[in-house]
Amino acid sequence: MKSIAAFVMRGRFAAVLIAAPTAVLFWLFPPILVVSSAVVALVTLRRGAAEGALLAALSGLGSGVLAELVLGAPWPMLWVLLTCWTPLWVLALLLRATASLSATVRIAALLGLLGVGGFYLALGDPAIWWSVVLDGVRQGVMALPSGERATLEQLLELLRSWAPLLPGQVVGATLLFVLAGLLLGRWWQALLFNPGGFRPEFHQLRLGRPLALLALALFGAALLSGWPVLSNLVLVLGTLYSVQGIAVAHALTFTLRLSPTWLLLFYLLAVPLLSQLVMALGIADAWADFRTRVRPRPSKP
Repeated sequence: MKSIAAFVMRGRFAAVLIAAPTAVLFWLFPPILVVSSAVVALVTLRRGAAEGALLAALSGLGSGVLAELVLGAPWPMLWVLLTCWTPLWVLALLLRATASLSATVRIAALLGLLGVGGFYLALGDPAIWWSVVLDGVRQGVMALPSGERATLEQLLELLRSWAPLLPGQVVGATLLFVLAGLLLGRWWQALLFNPGGFRPEFHQLRLGRPLALLALALFGAALLSGWPVLSNLVLVLGTLYSVQGIAVAHALTFTLRLSPTWLLLFYLLAVPLLSQLVMALGIADAWADFRTRVRPRPSKP
């Protein structure tokens, strides 16, 4: 990873050479978008707003050309990059200015809540919009053999049932990509220019009690009212508190001197299968402050 970061910092062309192809590979393996995002984050953190914006523009142009050659259309790729790299660039600038990861993630929460509102303003009722999209897909499905058609129609019905929570799911997933790219870029920056600096910064990530109270209040209101808008806002805040839960897990593993295998099991089991517990850990930490209560395990003689 350090070699990739060092290559990125060689110059603008080197950064584009990493960012553009990894962005296009998103369509084959979505998590790799985090790598291209981290390139934009690293350059913005180290070299400032103008250089970060120029890199994003050049990499977007390059990925658009590659998408035209591979996919036959550049617009889906450019739309993905616009929705991911714009907030990433803003957050990288905030982190550069404040040197506070916690404050930056709190601003990310605000952007996420605004994103849900923007989703409703732009598309209206997500259930109606999503039904129109799925009806268009269904017309293409009708031409398939009966066996395949039945399976795909079941999948379409499942997707239709998700429609009320579509804004929160889309914005939450986008925020995860953005924050993952920002954190990876920050780690690369530490590897190159501040060895060992990323660990304490990430271990002390805290969103604060006011935001936790807001998340709990929205959750209670959503349960009582059944209003999908509130549920979508909860999804976004829950995503961010899952990030705090991950930071707590990393900090406790380090403090207790546990084997890295525990973190591996955490990512393989807890994060994908017990994501609600990870989110609850993050929210509970706002009051319990597990990281200051746990004492370091004595080192072995």
